Amino acid sequence: MSGYDIQALADRAEITDLFVSLGRCLDEHDFDALKDVLTEDVVGTTPGGTREGRDALIAQARANHQDYDRLTHQFTSILVDVQGDTGTVRAYVTGSFGHAASPHPERVLVGLYRNKVVRTGAGWRISELTVEPKFRIEREKNETAAAAE
Repeated sequence: MSGYDIQALADRAEITDLFVSLGRCLDEHDFDALKDVLTEDVVGTTPGGTREGRDALIAQARANHQDYDRLTHQFTSILVDVQGDTGTVRAYVTGSFGHAASPHPERVLVGLYRNKVVRTGAGWRISELTVEPKFRIEREKNETAAAAE
């Protein structure tokens, strides 16, 4: 591994923060703030399907997350590669989905993100978002009801 200059370190930090922001937006149902994370022409492929364009991808995120009161998205093993004004990011995400009535998640998803990012006048943004599902754990409906009691 070669050394990094100050600009490379700053780019890597900003891109890593971009992923933390993505998770925060989903967890806090702040879907409008995803406009500051995604490019206008982003292409996204997630377990919910493939969407083209920021508004379509935000609508998909809203539909897949808004019914859950408790959400956590945790990114690990983030590997950032920057080449000028473009870059790639490989990271694992664990998403837990649940409801206020129970501290037990209804669903846990683990996936591998392989994304592309671009530097814009407003900072780094995700231009291509791909989630490859690895694991999915679902609670049985009777388990979910029992956990709520």
